[in-house]
Order: sequence, then structure tokens, then C-alpha cells
Amino acid sequence: MDEYDVPLENAYFNGFYQQMTAFIRSLFESALKTNANLEFAVVTGCLRITKESIFTGLNNLKMVSLLDVGYSEQFGFTQAEVDRMLQYYDITGRKEEVKAWYDGYKFGKTEVYNPWSILMYADKLRLDRDALPRPYWANTSSNSIIRELVERADSSVKQEMEMLIAGGTIEKPVHEDITYEDIYQTADNLWNFLFFTGYLKKVEERLDDVTAYLTLAIPNMEVKYIYQNTILEWFDRKIRHKDLTGIYSALLKKDTQLLEREISVNLMETISFYDYREKYYHSFLGGLLKMMDGYTIKSNRESGLGRSVLQLLSAPYDGIAIIMELKVADTYVQLEEKAEEALVQIEEKQYDDELRLEGYHTFIKYGISFYKKLCKVMCR
Repeated sequence: MDEYDVPLENAYFNGFYQQMTAFIRSLFESALKTNANLEFAVVTGCLRITKESIFTGLNNLKMVSLLDVGYSEQFGFTQAEVDRMLQYYDITGRKEEVKAWYDGYKFGKTEVYNPWSILMYADKLRLDRDALPRPYWANTSSNSIIRELVERADSSVKQEMEMLIAGGTIEKPVHEDITYEDIYQTADNLWNFLFFTGYLKKVEERLDDVTAYLTLAIPNMEVKYIYQNTILEWFDRKIRHKDLTGIYSALLKKDTQLLEREISVNLMETISFYDYREKYYHSFLGGLLKMMDGYTIKSNRESGLGRSVLQLLSAPYDGIAIIMELKVADTYVQLEEKAEEALVQIEEKQYDDELRLEGYHTFIKYGISFYKKLCKVMCR
């Protein structure tokens, strides 16, 4: 019986967990105990079965978890198996790509590939040698756990998520007997659930007194994509329900102090998955400004002698254009210098030239610099 806990998972998220637990307990005890026609049974699932209280009438169960060495090669494709597959389809040139996207899972001491994803991608490449890797594996219910982790995250959890997405690791105590009812009791339980459902992998394991600790990381690019997409969806939903009229008013009034404060406050609430590079701030600020009523946001638009990062344009008959250039500072003390550098770039690159030809006549120019989750705003 494969994925015994999927009905429990669906029942939990849809509000009838206790009823499903009672039903499955009755069904499994009837099928697996005192069954004269059954000699041997294998039951698989993401979570251990001992504490789910649906096997209370059974005994002589042998548990094998993804931390155990036994059967570790059976949970996915090994490197040797993937190499043979790529060679068979004459796509060995994609070896490093498929490794980055679909490898990285660790069962016991064996590293394996996601079997579903590698099969799907190999099939795509068989038909189209220019096909790009995609996230083929995504369990909707488990993805909701990532959404819950993001939405419930305090500042420490956000820092841990940023660390993971940047390629780092976190360390957490392992709870092998976690159930769906336990998931939201602590953040550690959420991390454990993500580990046992394949959204994190074990890097190292250590024992401290009687508690086992796991060093965890994101397995591969496919799972990293799921995290990033979830964070983007969460940020987009959050922005839609937030009152940003203060930021929009400050932009038009050239109130740089209020802008600095409001942008920094919103930065503290976000999760970075670009390791504080310009791309992160570009996405963040674009997300904040895209809801500004009466204005259209343009990103990296060709203008003058180069590309300004962001432009907010009114209807042409109003003729107002807000031009923003962003810079990232290496230290806090560089914030003012970088903001000034951004303003100078707007003038030197003549970002307003093409807009003047389109009928815009009132320009507000901003140089904005960032250091982690702080910013400096200059206007001219």
C-alpha cells in the first residue's frame, strides 16, 4: 500500500482528520491483521506510522525511515542509473544540468535523484534537445506547508529561509514520529515535515545527549524553485491587502525620509531569495509599486544611453514620470554614497530623453541604495 498517509494529509487540510483516522484504522486492521490470505505487506508513506494511532491493533511492524541505511537505493535513481539513462538517450551533455535540478536527496547514506522528475525531463529531451529543465514534481498539499511556514514565519524563521535559499544550511532536532496534528505546534515541527516530505535534505547528523540533530539544506534547483515561487505568491498576496498609500503619496511629494522608513519596514517583512543582490531589491520594489493607482510600472526600460531600473508613468496627458535607479551598498556607511551614485547615473544616462519625446514633462528622479534591509533615498 503506497502513500498510506495521503488520505490523512488531505483530511487534515480539509477538516475531517479524526474521521479519516478512525476509518483507516478500521480498514488497515481488517486488511493486515488476522487475514489468512496475507503473508507479507509493505506500507509506505512520508510520515512514520507508529504514532498515527491507526496501527494500534498491529504488531511486529518493521519501520524503515529515510534516515536508515536499509533500502536506501530503492527510493530514487542512483548516479550510475541516471548515467546509463542519459547515455541510452544520448543526452549525456545535460549531466550537470540534471544533477543540479533533480539530484540531492539523501536516504540513509545514499544520494539519489527524484525518479519522477528525471524521467519527465529525459522524455522531454528525447523529443526536444533544446528543452529546459522544469519543476515536474510538486505535491499541492505539501506545498501548502511551505506556504504556512512562510506566512507564520517570525524574523528568525525568515532568516533561516533566506539562508537555505542562498545555499546555506540550518540545524534542527529531528522528530521521526511527527504527525499532521503536530505540524503547527512549533517551527521545528514544520521544518521536520518539510524534511520528511522531500523539501529539505540531510547534510549531516549528530547526537547531543539523547537528541538527534540534522543539518538541513534545499536538495536541488527544482525544490528551490518551489520555495521561491511560494514566497513570490505570498508576497504578492500580502501586498494586495496592504495599505501602501503612504509610500505612493511620499513618492509624489518627494518625502525621502518617509520613503526610507516605509521601504525599510516592508523589507523587514520580506524573505530574500537573491542574497541581497540588486535583483532582489528590484523585485521587491517593483512588487510594492505595481499597485499604485493611475501609474504604470516599467522595468529595465531602454531609455537614453542605458536602462533605468524602474519607471512609474502616469497617463501621458498628466505627463508625470518617476524614474528610479537602484544600487546595493557593501556596508551601511556606503548607503549615502551609493544613493548619490544612482542619481548621477540617471542624469548621465539621460533616462528621461525618450520620455520627453512621448510627452512627459514632469520628472521625479530617485536614487535608492540598499544595505541588507535598510535603504537610503535621494531625490532630485
